[in-house]
Amino acid sequence: MVMKHLRGGKVGSFFKYVIFGLLGMAVGGLVLSGSFNTGSVGGNDVAKIEDKTITIRQFDNALRRSLSRYNMTTQQAYKIGMADDVLANEIRSYFMLKEAEKLGIEINKSQLAKHIGQVIAPHKRDEQTLQEALEEILRRQGMVEKDFVNGIKREVSGDIIKNAIQSGFKPNTNALANEMYSFENQTRDIDIILFPDSELPDVKEPEKGQLEGLYEATKFAQYVIPEYRSANIALFDAENIKADLIVSAEEIEAFYNENKQNFAVSEQLVLTQTIIDNEQQANKIYELAQEGKSLKNASIEVAGENAKYIENISFETAMMLPSLSEAVADREIGKVMPPTKTTLGYHIVKLMKILPPSTQPLNQVKLQIENDLLENKKSDHIFDLFTKFENMLDDGISFENIAKKINISLDTVSFIDNKGLSKTGNPELNKFAPEDKDALTEIIFLLEEGSQAIPEELPSGKFISASLESIEKKTYRPLEEVKEEIHEKYISDQKYIENKKIMDKYLAELDVQGSTFESIAKENKKTPRSIKNISIVGNMPEPLKDENRPIIFQTSVGGHQSLRLDGQFALMKISGYNIPEISEGTESSLTVINQRLHTESEEEALLVYLNMLGNKYNATINTNLLKRVYGQEADEN
Repeated sequence: MVMKHLRGGKVGSFFKYVIFGLLGMAVGGLVLSGSFNTGSVGGNDVAKIEDKTITIRQFDNALRRSLSRYNMTTQQAYKIGMADDVLANEIRSYFMLKEAEKLGIEINKSQLAKHIGQVIAPHKRDEQTLQEALEEILRRQGMVEKDFVNGIKREVSGDIIKNAIQSGFKPNTNALANEMYSFENQTRDIDIILFPDSELPDVKEPEKGQLEGLYEATKFAQYVIPEYRSANIALFDAENIKADLIVSAEEIEAFYNENKQNFAVSEQLVLTQTIIDNEQQANKIYELAQEGKSLKNASIEVAGENAKYIENISFETAMMLPSLSEAVADREIGKVMPPTKTTLGYHIVKLMKILPPSTQPLNQVKLQIENDLLENKKSDHIFDLFTKFENMLDDGISFENIAKKINISLDTVSFIDNKGLSKTGNPELNKFAPEDKDALTEIIFLLEEGSQAIPEELPSGKFISASLESIEKKTYRPLEEVKEEIHEKYISDQKYIENKKIMDKYLAELDVQGSTFESIAKENKKTPRSIKNISIVGNMPEPLKDENRPIIFQTSVGGHQSLRLDGQFALMKISGYNIPEISEGTESSLTVINQRLHTESEEEALLVYLNMLGNKYNATINTNLLKRVYGQEADEN
């Protein structure tokens, strides 16, 4: 069902740890937990990497996120092999995670929190908290929080290994940089004699059959009038659906009573602590606290702003880091414990109180329950409306009559081609969201005459149903309309052919030393033109063209070749060259080249390393499941 993501209510979401609050404060209260084989992986797993699996749901979400930038369906991606590329990248990220585990790499929580914040920040509205922004992203992407955090963890693990591999690979590229500098800065000098096509005598007029043949050969590329389609559109936008929904006190209380176990809180320790990176400073803070200073004042005195002082934070004992649990094992209230080390740094902890297991009272959580139940009701309401929309479409009810009962917007798309352009060549779909234009055009051009309207999801998350209004089939401009243009092309082609024969004749004579470049110029009463310092990159001097560059640099000094320019040929002689030597003035250019070579070498080292991991860890892909999910519709298309 295309509306399944609208069923994703938020009930229970506040029972989770708010990862951003914990990670952002760096208190450590939450522990975040080449070539591939094909064969049977089992169940709904699309791949297995050692003891880890990628489910079809996880892969489908990753694939759709990747494709959202290209306005491409999953079936299209499967057909062209892009789905395989996305899966390969997912598998390689698991290779990195496995290697990180084997190497004992433990992700620094503050580093992970910072990376998560960087991912969320561009999507956070001013009035939102980070948790609210996260929930919105998860709903939009069809993800659960665990998958999101694990994905970030894989990325950070990969970055750590990648940086280690690349920073340790320091090849000496000086000699290669010198060669590259000389190559990139070499120049050529040439002499040319111009032979415009227009100087040739008039060629024989074409016969009728010749014009018709040329027309038939070129009409498919030059004289096509594309197919144009117009359509009626019904737009179902969940954001525009308003519902006067309420949650009663009885519903809140009933939900609370039915789900009391979800509001249970196990034993908690309330800690005040300072976290610091420097062991000597940590010991000094502890000594001052033992002498009677408050933990806060001792932290400020020793470390100033570098100390992370966190007051009265509750931790469920079952979720605490083992080292912190051990530090307060004697459970002496008010006692400052000696520094204990975690991946976050050195903790100087003071146990403030012990909270026994309890259940959150209704008045403490009723607002959260109300918001979640209301959100769930909204999702159900939208889902019901969409189901009604689908059923009415199935019954063949017109868009106009559907709009009388459901809040949908109606629109029309005037004649467009398969690029979304009108007959005048202007964009026709500007009234739709930019990310939806290509998808909407594709939907319209997949419609068949008389076909039943069905709902389709757009990249923006909106749903549309399109019905075909009219088709103007692809055709071609008639010969009589383009006859003069065809005639001009025929004459131009004939002169090109004749001019090319002249160039081939002169080049043959030069090759056998029957004539010289200068004698050819004299014979044709032409003055050779010299062009100096033609570079291997950058703009070409007039009248040369970029496509002439390979011939110029592949021809030896003193050699000859012909160049095709606009409406003319040039007989060319390489008269000179310059390959610069390394000098004191080239240091800055060599530095840039060296940096580029270092980057390319590091990328090469990473590719070699990834290939090694591919041979080290066993990965199996469930190709049958991929084909069953994505391949059948691709074949139908």
